[in-house]
Amino acid sequence: MKKLIKIGVLFFITMTITTSCKNADDIRKRALAANQPIVKIVEAIKPTNLGTIKKVGVTEFAKAMETGTLVDVRTPKEFVESHLVGAVNINFKKRTFPDYINAIDKSKPVLVYCRSANRSGKAALIMQSLGFKNIIDLDGGFKAWNAASKEVVKTDNSANEKLQELLKKGELKGAAVVGKGHQVDVATFDKLVKEGKVTLVDTRTAKEYASGHIEGAVNVDWKNRHFADNILKITDEKPVAIYCRSGNRATRAMYAMSAIGFKEVYNLEHGIKSWKAAKMPLKTLEVKGDIRKLDATNFNNAVLGGIGQVVDVRTAREYLDFHLANSINIDFRSPDFKGKFEKLDKKTPVLIYCRTGVRSRKALKQLEGMGFKVYNLGKGIKNWREEGFHVEGKNLVAKDSGEEGC
Repeated sequence: MKKLIKIGVLFFITMTITTSCKNADDIRKRALAANQPIVKIVEAIKPTNLGTIKKVGVTEFAKAMETGTLVDVRTPKEFVESHLVGAVNINFKKRTFPDYINAIDKSKPVLVYCRSANRSGKAALIMQSLGFKNIIDLDGGFKAWNAASKEVVKTDNSANEKLQELLKKGELKGAAVVGKGHQVDVATFDKLVKEGKVTLVDTRTAKEYASGHIEGAVNVDWKNRHFADNILKITDEKPVAIYCRSGNRATRAMYAMSAIGFKEVYNLEHGIKSWKAAKMPLKTLEVKGDIRKLDATNFNNAVLGGIGQVVDVRTAREYLDFHLANSINIDFRSPDFKGKFEKLDKKTPVLIYCRTGVRSRKALKQLEGMGFKVYNLGKGIKNWREEGFHVEGKNLVAKDSGEEGC
């Protein structure tokens, strides 16, 4: 039998751990409340008997460290450079993370942190699905800890030295409780997709997705810190079939999805690499039509393909209300419009949009004169939203009022 190993300094915690503001219910509520989702939202089945995830600031995290098990989920390289006192290191990026973290004593509170709270947030979901009852996540991660001038060390501790020795020997593994039974080969995965029995999700980055994906797949990037929110926005209540490049990201995504309510998830074993090896077809994102007046679908293809910098040429107020993800704001009517664009690399195309296309068409002429290659959203963000594409911002329900004739 594989032994469960107690790791690090394990003490009984003396403080009361309150319900997390980042637990599965909250993630679900925020996803369901989001305006203009990527695709249609459905409520996942609520899981039962899940533990709590509490995201806390530096001060509260430091107090909890006195009595909890501390796990650094960054890479070994990051850990060696400096880490929190008493931490043990289990690399979140490794495919084996669910197995290794599952070996930690679940009856005790466990504290996790990474660089900025992206990896630790996902790690917490995986841990929740594995039966951990009390998870404390450092809000803002190691960056926030450093900013608060809290103590860090470079020297290792005996608990982590022992842990790393066990990892080398392959002796640190808990019993995986979800996911592995649903790793399927290419033939089975292809059959599920062709029979329409699953919703197909590509968990790679947008750039990877654009370069070649399985036809019918929607893109929900596992590396995005909002993965949990976004995966809840899939189209229907069918089982979900997911894949990544080699099976690593998707395997870990399965655990996180289990924590937020997905009961049936299939993962393509060895990912898109196995699909290509079997000479199965892939679909690339093409940008069709006049790039100076693209429709929403083809503009989205250009965005997902990472063709260039996305620029919102509306006013700052309009931009703050809602805008395309990862766009920057350069107001067409501002006196330094050209000056701001001069700071951008002319070798990289720009993807511009305004409200209905009027301002962006005027901006396009100026930008082409400056030497830029320009992709323009022909009917603007108003049509983009009408077509159901995703936006983000501080006032997603703002009235659709334009300015300066656009």
